[in-house]
Amino acid sequence: MRYRPLLVLFIATAFAAPLSAGDLLLPLAGGSAPDGTTYSTRVWVTNTGASARRLTGTFVAPGADGTRAPAGASVTVAPGATVLATGLAPKAQSGMLLVSGAPQLLVTARLEAIAPDGSLRAAAAGPVVGGHQLAAGGATLQFHGLSQKPVGLSTDLHVINAARQAARCGIDAFRFDGSRIAPTVAITLPPLSVRVFEKALATLGLADVDEARFAVSCDQAFYAYARVYKPGGGELNLMTPLPALGHGVTAAAARP
Repeated sequence: MRYRPLLVLFIATAFAAPLSAGDLLLPLAGGSAPDGTTYSTRVWVTNTGASARRLTGTFVAPGADGTRAPAGASVTVAPGATVLATGLAPKAQSGMLLVSGAPQLLVTARLEAIAPDGSLRAAAAGPVVGGHQLAAGGATLQFHGLSQKPVGLSTDLHVINAARQAARCGIDAFRFDGSRIAPTVAITLPPLSVRVFEKALATLGLADVDEARFAVSCDQAFYAYARVYKPGGGELNLMTPLPALGHGVTAAAARP
């Protein structure tokens, strides 16, 4: 399956620190499966204010330095209206959008798998991440319930550098019993960038595994998530960072 994810990173005044209040991070996805199933993310923007508001986006290609990307398109939303945001990024291309907008704008995302006949095959709500949910430099985000099957589920891992300087990250993978799958994978991400590991468990040499776990850490503000799906099938799930006891709904400060 050829699957190319697309992420959207909402940063109005991003620096080497978590997003500030009012900024959001949303993943987007686009691609297709051999059977003709297409994958995409719909994004709706609602204006709760009394005057028209504009959301502006800048597309950043995978692995590119987001601080050097040219300014992109914008969407204007009338007072009280909800619109389906389109034209903010090239169709079916992976990468991310750097988007800024007024705090009166609310954003909702949904990942969809559309069958060749146009029917909805699968859908999953996209995570909406505020600044307090980003992991600080030196923290670790954990994900479990990950699978890779010869015919069936597959897992993609997405790691985002939310800082305006390069980030060094480490990825560790474990089986359900806690045994290590492979040595730590070390990567360097350009400023404001995303790295996607398609079929991440297969890349580490596992063709048949269930309930695996990833632990991701970076030395700059970052976010990560995993997508578990059946290519061309009706299963599509987003695995967001696990909450740690004592840390409420975010695992940003959790460590192994």
